[in-house]
Amino acid sequence: MSSRFYLISPLVALVICAINPPASSADAIAWAKYTKEGSEAFQLAKYGQAEKLFKLALREALPFGDHDARLATSLTNLGVLYKAHGQEAKALPIFERAVQIQQNALGANNIEVISSIARLCQVYISRGEWTKANNLCARVSSYAEGSMHDHVQLTNAFKTLSSYYQKHHELEDAEVLVKQAQDLTQRQSADHDLDFAVLLDGLAKAYDNKPQAEPLFKVALEIRETSLGANHMAVASSCESLAKLYMDSGRNVEAEPLFRRAFEISEKTMGIHKPETITRADCLAQCLIKLNHHQEAETLYRRALENCEEAFGKNSGYTAKIQLALSSLLTREGRYSEAAPLLAKALKTSESMSGPQNAALVPILEAYADVLDKTNHKSEANKLKSRARSIRM
Repeated sequence: MSSRFYLISPLVALVICAINPPASSADAIAWAKYTKEGSEAFQLAKYGQAEKLFKLALREALPFGDHDARLATSLTNLGVLYKAHGQEAKALPIFERAVQIQQNALGANNIEVISSIARLCQVYISRGEWTKANNLCARVSSYAEGSMHDHVQLTNAFKTLSSYYQKHHELEDAEVLVKQAQDLTQRQSADHDLDFAVLLDGLAKAYDNKPQAEPLFKVALEIRETSLGANHMAVASSCESLAKLYMDSGRNVEAEPLFRRAFEISEKTMGIHKPETITRADCLAQCLIKLNHHQEAETLYRRALENCEEAFGKNSGYTAKIQLALSSLLTREGRYSEAAPLLAKALKTSESMSGPQNAALVPILEAYADVLDKTNHKSEANKLKSRARSIRM
């Protein structure tokens, strides 16, 4: 299943059932049953069973008519199933029809409608239908920006009410009710917004390095900051996604503070010995190298190497990865005698993990041979080059 596509959940399906009066209660019960069972089968990777159940749900939904959101739900679930299996030709007309029905039933600015538009947009992107994709993306971006504006207004409104009640103690009972309403609103808003942030991430990644990706990543980051706070791991992931987009586009100056923030959040939240923290140290170091901040990058790598050895051992894959990264930096600076032992250790670890003839060894063998060649160890270098060639054959 693609992580960028999501079924309408059984709970949402039951809510939709409640707000759309059925042609008969039996039809509604059958539709809810097939939808719930199909979603459960899908989550268990029983795709054949899921398709059968979704088609049964669709059959039950057809009599509800083209202004009923349940029909759109059934179409969306079936479309997600086809898309997850690369059957875009089958998924496309289903998603298109689902969007039209949802707009009829729920209105153009409903979150379920926008979510379906985002799914449809991704299908257009994968098919190279850029005009259609960009038009839909503009709608998603507009909704996202408007949603954040509404969130700010709502937060300010609650702050104004709180300030008012602090000056009017005779309205204490009303203040309690408003506080309860605020807590409930914020909880539900956070759940809604975080799901939408995941959808924005998926759409941004589908656009790859095209200009449309940046505002989508930015809004997803803003949503997570607002809903989760500045130091949540999901915020770190958003920072990293936007930073990678910038670095891939050559915008390294803009990428660096985002990579740094992602690393610092991981370090503070999870600790220095976690794989996520070590990986983000590597990302930050790579960006620093592109900015010619080699000394800071080297410091990061040496610290990461020490942490890897403490947490995972000297012969772990994590340790070897940092050894290779640090050796690459040292080689770039002409410090071949320092790079050589790191490459030797990384090669030994990689051999023990993957075997002596694995293709993954080739770049390590070639890098090590290059360093040995530059330190006048020609014979050893030639042996490594010969071994790399034999693995390639």
